[in-house]
Amino acid sequence: VEATFALHDYFKGRGIRDKVEIKYHYPINRIHSIKNVAIWAKPEFDRMGIKYETLFNVDEVDVENKVVKSMEGSEYKYDMLVSIPEHHGMEVIEKNELGQNGWIPTDRYQLTMEGHDNVYVVGDTTNLPVSKTGSAAHFEAEVIAENISSIVKIGTPVTDYDGKVYCFIEAGRDKATYAMFNYLNPPDLRAANKPMHWFKMSYNKMYWTSVRGLL
Repeated sequence: VEATFALHDYFKGRGIRDKVEIKYHYPINRIHSIKNVAIWAKPEFDRMGIKYETLFNVDEVDVENKVVKSMEGSEYKYDMLVSIPEHHGMEVIEKNELGQNGWIPTDRYQLTMEGHDNVYVVGDTTNLPVSKTGSAAHFEAEVIAENISSIVKIGTPVTDYDGKVYCFIEAGRDKATYAMFNYLNPPDLRAANKPMHWFKMSYNKMYWTSVRGLL
């Protein structure tokens, strides 16, 4: 959804938004996989005049005629197509039969590889039903680091990963909101605002500065 908001802002800034039709397609029956994000984004799309269609799974792209067709039977001509390929894990994992579709079977709380208590899995390599984002990897890494430390000291892990994810969502017009959730609690999105946008921009700089030990 962020890219869609960004396109709206870009064309509006150039003074040609009224000459451009933006249409957003999504493969399931709402405009985002996370229900509360979809509930928040839908009226934002309506307000910006962004058209959308759900249950649209790409079947074919006719590049020569600039037509995209869905498995459900609908098709649309386009001037510019922005498409996200099917998400897939790492080829090396699948080739070595470590996990189906390139993801390693992972204990959702201990973040260990199933059947191997001394092998830890983090980020995009897990098969966990959480966002494949930097924030998820960050929170997972904290749990793994604490458990490795406690195993060395007392011989047992002391904490679980609860599925925590924190994502900024740019909403256009230099405004942003955020989604924070875990296995048990869905996100509760607030109205987008400018301070949250600038917090995101600052955080992008501060995070890597802190990782490098400069902050």
